Amino acid sequence: MPIDMTKRADVAKASLIKVLTEEDAKGIDLGEISANNNLINDYSISMEDRYDGAVNEVQELGERALGLSLSGLDNDGKVQIFFFDDKAYDPIEVHAKNYPGYVDRWRNPRFKPKRRFGGTDYLPVIDKIIDFCTSKGMLAAGQPPVLVIFMTDGATANEREITQRLVSAASLPIFWQFLGLGYTPRFLRKLDTMGGRAVDNVGLFEIPAVLSLTDEEFYDKIIDEFVRKWIPAARTARILAR
Repeated sequence: MPIDMTKRADVAKASLIKVLTEEDAKGIDLGEISANNNLINDYSISMEDRYDGAVNEVQELGERALGLSLSGLDNDGKVQIFFFDDKAYDPIEVHAKNYPGYVDRWRNPRFKPKRRFGGTDYLPVIDKIIDFCTSKGMLAAGQPPVLVIFMTDGATANEREITQRLVSAASLPIFWQFLGLGYTPRFLRKLDTMGGRAVDNVGLFEIPAVLSLTDEEFYDKIIDEFVRKWIPAARTARILAR
Protein backbone atom coordinates (compact mmCIF):
# COMPACT_ATOMS: atom_id res chain seq x y z
CA MET A 1 0.00 0.00 0.00
CA PRO A 2 1.45 3.43 -0.92
CA ILE A 3 2.59 5.59 1.98
CA ASP A 4 0.80 8.85 2.76
CA MET A 5 2.84 11.30 0.73
CA THR A 6 1.20 14.25 2.49
CA LYS A 7 2.70 13.15 5.81
CA ARG A 8 6.10 12.65 4.20
CA ALA A 9 5.93 16.12 2.64
CA ASP A 10 5.05 17.57 6.04
CA VAL A 11 8.19 16.02 7.54
CA ALA A 12 10.28 17.49 4.72
CA LYS A 13 8.71 20.90 5.23
CA ALA A 14 9.46 20.75 8.96
CA SER A 15 13.13 20.03 8.21
CA LEU A 16 13.31 22.98 5.83
CA ILE A 17 11.62 25.33 8.31
CA LYS A 18 13.97 24.15 11.07
CA VAL A 19 17.06 25.01 9.03
CA LEU A 20 15.71 28.43 7.99
CA THR A 21 14.72 29.22 11.60
CA GLU A 22 18.15 28.23 12.93
CA GLU A 23 19.90 30.36 10.32
CA ASP A 24 17.59 33.30 11.03
CA ALA A 25 18.50 33.04 14.73
CA LYS A 26 22.14 33.57 13.67
CA GLY A 27 21.14 36.72 11.79
CA ILE A 28 21.18 35.00 8.40
CA ASP A 29 17.96 35.60 6.47
CA LEU A 30 17.95 33.15 3.57
CA GLY A 31 14.57 34.30 2.32
CA GLU A 32 12.37 31.96 0.33
CA ILE A 33 14.08 28.75 -0.77
CA SER A 34 13.00 26.81 -3.84
CA ALA A 35 14.61 24.30 -6.19
CA ASN A 36 14.06 22.15 -9.26
CA ASN A 37 14.48 18.64 -7.86
CA ASN A 38 16.08 15.81 -9.82
CA LEU A 39 16.96 12.28 -8.70
CA ILE A 40 19.59 9.93 -10.12
CA ASN A 41 19.20 6.18 -9.48
CA ASP A 42 22.13 3.79 -9.88
CA TYR A 43 21.09 0.78 -11.99
CA SER A 44 24.38 -1.10 -11.92
CA ILE A 45 24.54 -4.82 -11.16
CA SER A 46 25.73 -4.23 -7.59
CA MET A 47 22.40 -2.50 -6.88
CA GLU A 48 20.30 -5.57 -7.70
CA ASP A 49 19.48 -6.47 -4.10
CA ARG A 50 18.29 -2.90 -3.47
CA TYR A 51 15.76 -3.30 -6.27
CA ASP A 52 14.76 -6.91 -5.63
CA GLY A 53 14.90 -7.21 -1.85
CA ALA A 54 11.88 -7.63 0.42
CA VAL A 55 11.58 -3.83 0.29
CA ASN A 56 12.54 -1.91 -2.84
CA GLU A 57 15.08 0.53 -1.37
CA VAL A 58 15.29 2.55 -4.57
CA GLN A 59 11.52 3.10 -4.60
CA GLU A 60 11.71 4.10 -0.93
CA LEU A 61 14.38 6.74 -1.57
CA GLY A 62 12.52 7.96 -4.65
CA GLU A 63 9.40 8.52 -2.58
CA ARG A 64 11.42 10.49 -0.06
CA ALA A 65 12.79 12.67 -2.86
CA LEU A 66 9.23 13.27 -4.08
CA GLY A 67 8.17 14.19 -0.55
CA LEU A 68 10.82 16.90 -0.60
CA SER A 69 9.34 18.33 -3.82
CA LEU A 70 5.81 18.20 -2.43
CA SER A 71 6.91 20.05 0.71
CA GLY A 72 6.79 23.31 -1.25
CA LEU A 73 10.49 23.33 -2.08
CA ASP A 74 9.69 22.64 -5.74
CA ASN A 75 6.92 24.77 -7.25
CA ASP A 76 5.53 22.05 -9.52
CA GLY A 77 5.73 19.15 -7.03
CA LYS A 78 7.42 16.88 -9.56
CA VAL A 79 10.76 15.06 -9.73
CA GLN A 80 12.69 14.22 -12.88
CA ILE A 81 14.28 10.81 -12.32
CA PHE A 82 17.30 9.59 -14.26
CA PHE A 83 18.47 5.97 -14.12
CA PHE A 84 22.04 5.10 -15.09
CA ASP A 85 24.52 2.26 -15.23
CA ASP A 86 27.44 2.62 -17.65
CA LYS A 87 25.09 4.73 -19.75
CA ALA A 88 22.38 7.27 -18.99
CA TYR A 89 18.68 6.71 -19.68
CA ASP A 90 16.11 9.34 -20.58
CA PRO A 91 14.37 10.81 -17.52
CA ILE A 92 10.90 9.99 -16.30
CA GLU A 93 8.66 12.39 -14.40
CA VAL A 94 7.25 11.31 -11.05
CA HIS A 95 4.54 13.16 -9.13
CA ALA A 96 1.88 12.61 -6.46
CA LYS A 97 -0.43 10.64 -8.77
CA ASN A 98 2.01 8.21 -10.40
CA TYR A 99 4.72 7.51 -7.82
CA PRO A 100 3.52 4.08 -6.54
CA GLY A 101 5.54 1.41 -8.35
CA TYR A 102 7.37 3.84 -10.63
CA VAL A 103 10.65 1.91 -10.30
CA ASP A 104 9.13 -1.41 -11.36
CA ARG A 105 7.32 0.25 -14.26
CA TRP A 106 10.59 1.68 -15.50
CA ARG A 107 12.38 -1.66 -15.14
CA ASN A 108 9.63 -3.55 -16.97
CA PRO A 109 8.52 -1.30 -19.84
CA ARG A 110 5.43 -2.52 -21.69
CA PHE A 111 6.12 -4.62 -24.78
CA LYS A 112 9.88 -4.57 -24.14
CA PRO A 113 12.31 -6.93 -22.35
CA LYS A 114 13.10 -6.22 -18.72
CA ARG A 115 16.02 -3.82 -18.46
CA ARG A 116 19.33 -5.46 -17.60
CA PHE A 117 21.73 -4.11 -15.02
CA GLY A 118 25.01 -2.67 -16.30
CA GLY A 119 28.31 -1.30 -15.05
CA THR A 120 28.90 1.97 -13.21
CA ASP A 121 29.84 5.26 -14.84
CA TYR A 122 28.63 8.58 -13.41
CA LEU A 123 29.86 10.64 -16.34
CA PRO A 124 27.08 10.02 -18.91
CA VAL A 125 24.31 10.80 -16.43
CA ILE A 126 26.06 13.93 -15.16
CA ASP A 127 26.27 15.15 -18.75
CA LYS A 128 22.64 14.18 -19.38
CA ILE A 129 21.41 16.14 -16.35
CA ILE A 130 23.33 19.25 -17.42
CA ASP A 131 22.07 18.95 -21.00
CA PHE A 132 18.50 18.37 -19.79
CA CYS A 133 18.52 21.35 -17.43
CA THR A 134 20.01 23.55 -20.14
CA SER A 135 17.44 22.48 -22.75
CA LYS A 136 14.54 23.10 -20.33
CA GLY A 137 15.77 26.58 -19.40
CA MET A 138 16.41 25.58 -15.77
CA LEU A 139 19.86 27.20 -15.74
CA ALA A 140 18.64 30.57 -16.99
CA ALA A 141 18.99 33.65 -14.79
CA GLY A 142 16.13 34.01 -12.33
CA GLN A 143 15.21 30.31 -12.29
CA PRO A 144 15.31 28.30 -9.04
CA PRO A 145 18.52 26.34 -8.52
CA VAL A 146 18.70 22.66 -9.42
CA LEU A 147 19.08 20.12 -6.60
CA VAL A 148 20.35 16.76 -7.84
CA ILE A 149 20.08 13.84 -5.42
CA PHE A 150 22.49 11.21 -6.74
CA MET A 151 22.25 7.72 -5.22
CA THR A 152 24.94 5.13 -5.88
CA ASP A 153 26.48 2.15 -4.12
CA GLY A 154 29.89 1.82 -5.73
CA ALA A 155 32.95 3.14 -7.50
CA THR A 156 32.79 4.51 -11.02
CA ALA A 157 34.75 4.55 -14.24
CA ASN A 158 36.18 7.85 -15.56
CA GLU A 159 37.03 9.42 -12.20
CA ARG A 160 39.30 12.08 -13.67
CA GLU A 161 36.74 13.18 -16.27
CA ILE A 162 33.97 13.27 -13.63
CA THR A 163 36.14 15.40 -11.36
CA GLN A 164 36.82 17.83 -14.20
CA ARG A 165 33.14 17.97 -15.14
CA LEU A 166 31.99 18.79 -11.61
CA VAL A 167 34.71 21.41 -11.18
CA SER A 168 33.51 23.06 -14.38
CA ALA A 169 29.87 22.70 -13.27
CA ALA A 170 30.55 24.67 -10.08
CA SER A 171 29.73 27.85 -12.00
CA LEU A 172 26.23 26.49 -12.76
CA PRO A 173 23.21 26.78 -10.43
CA ILE A 174 23.29 23.05 -9.69
CA PHE A 175 24.03 21.37 -6.35
CA TRP A 176 24.97 17.68 -6.45
CA GLN A 177 23.97 15.80 -3.28
CA PHE A 178 25.47 12.32 -3.42
CA LEU A 179 24.09 9.44 -1.35
CA GLY A 180 26.70 6.75 -0.73
CA LEU A 181 24.70 3.58 -0.12
CA GLY A 182 26.35 0.99 2.09
CA TYR A 183 29.99 1.38 1.07
CA THR A 184 33.05 3.52 1.77
CA PRO A 185 32.88 6.11 -1.01
CA ARG A 186 36.52 7.14 -1.40
CA PHE A 187 35.90 8.95 -4.67
CA LEU A 188 32.74 10.63 -3.40
CA ARG A 189 34.67 11.94 -0.40
CA LYS A 190 37.21 13.38 -2.81
CA LEU A 191 34.46 15.11 -4.80
CA ASP A 192 32.99 16.49 -1.58
CA THR A 193 36.24 18.15 -0.52
CA MET A 194 38.14 18.95 -3.75
CA GLY A 195 39.41 22.47 -4.37
CA GLY A 196 39.61 24.60 -7.49
CA ARG A 197 35.87 25.34 -7.72
CA ALA A 198 33.92 28.59 -7.86
CA VAL A 199 31.85 27.20 -4.94
CA ASP A 200 31.57 23.85 -3.20
CA ASN A 201 28.83 22.29 -5.35
CA VAL A 202 28.97 18.70 -4.03
CA GLY A 203 27.59 17.20 -0.82
CA LEU A 204 27.91 13.66 0.51
CA PHE A 205 25.53 11.73 2.74
CA GLU A 206 26.79 8.23 3.61
CA ILE A 207 23.92 5.81 4.27
CA PRO A 208 25.04 2.44 5.68
CA ALA A 209 21.46 1.06 5.85
CA VAL A 210 18.65 2.69 3.87
CA LEU A 211 15.77 1.04 5.68
CA SER A 212 16.94 2.14 9.14
CA LEU A 213 16.97 5.77 8.05
CA THR A 214 14.03 7.86 9.25
CA ASP A 215 12.37 10.50 7.09
CA GLU A 216 13.58 13.16 9.52
CA GLU A 217 17.19 12.03 9.21
CA PHE A 218 16.94 11.89 5.42
CA TYR A 219 15.49 15.37 4.98
CA ASP A 220 17.75 16.97 7.57
CA LYS A 221 20.83 15.67 5.74
CA ILE A 222 19.59 16.46 2.22
CA ILE A 223 18.60 20.01 3.11
CA ASP A 224 21.51 20.93 5.39
CA GLU A 225 24.43 21.63 3.06
CA PHE A 226 22.24 22.74 0.15
CA VAL A 227 20.50 25.42 2.21
CA ARG A 228 23.07 26.42 4.82
CA LYS A 229 26.22 26.44 2.69
CA TRP A 230 25.70 26.17 -1.04
CA ILE A 231 22.86 28.69 -1.50
CA PRO A 232 24.66 31.51 0.40
CA ALA A 233 27.94 30.73 -1.41
CA ALA A 234 26.22 30.61 -4.81
CA ARG A 235 24.52 33.96 -4.12
CA THR A 236 27.81 35.55 -3.07
CA ALA A 237 29.47 34.21 -6.25
CA ARG A 238 26.51 35.54 -8.31
CA ILE A 239 25.68 32.06 -9.53
CA LEU A 240 22.25 32.66 -8.01
CA ALA A 241 20.36 35.92 -7.72
CA ARG A 242 20.03 37.21 -4.18
